[in-house]
Amino acid sequence: MNKNGEIKEYMPVMTVFLIAANAVVFVLQLINGGSEDTGSLVKMGAFYAPFVLEEGQWYRLFNPMFLHIGLEHLLFNMLALFSTGQYIEQYFGRVRFVIIYLLSGIAGNALTLFGELLITHHFAVSAGASGAVSGLFGAMVILAIDKRTGRYFSLPRVLIGLLFLIFPGGGTENINVTAHVGGMICGFLTGLFFYLIRKKPGY
Repeated sequence: MNKNGEIKEYMPVMTVFLIAANAVVFVLQLINGGSEDTGSLVKMGAFYAPFVLEEGQWYRLFNPMFLHIGLEHLLFNMLALFSTGQYIEQYFGRVRFVIIYLLSGIAGNALTLFGELLITHHFAVSAGASGAVSGLFGAMVILAIDKRTGRYFSLPRVLIGLLFLIFPGGGTENINVTAHVGGMICGFLTGLFFYLIRKKPGY
């Protein structure tokens, strides 16, 4: 996007890189026991609250965003990553885009950790880039409220998209809605921070 907020030809290098990284990890999952085998998922670092809390395996807040449970899960998340990532990367820049993505993924798993520990007391193995991708949708709100880009990204449409992320599949139990919410909030706040400092003189 140029200074006037007009969309220009742009190669979303980091978006493509993240999609490729997820694809490579998925192949490794298939090689190491399958993507839908719980034991293999845990072995490769899927989120599981007791291991985070009792064993101090904090990397389980990071690893899950590169693991997926089944091909359909991978394809859905990668489609969502590409459809939003190319615009977020162009608007914020490659480094800030990656920061938004990774922080949102971690935040989604962190909120899941606290939710399971303090509210549900039900511990489940989970994985997927949904929290990170939800963060990109949260950051998309910034593009909608920015006068330079708002003409391309309707705020009502973005908000409707966020509602679908909060209540996907009619509340299907297999979907970690908490990770979606945590990622979305983090993505919005991080994007808002980058937006505000960009407006400061000398930025």
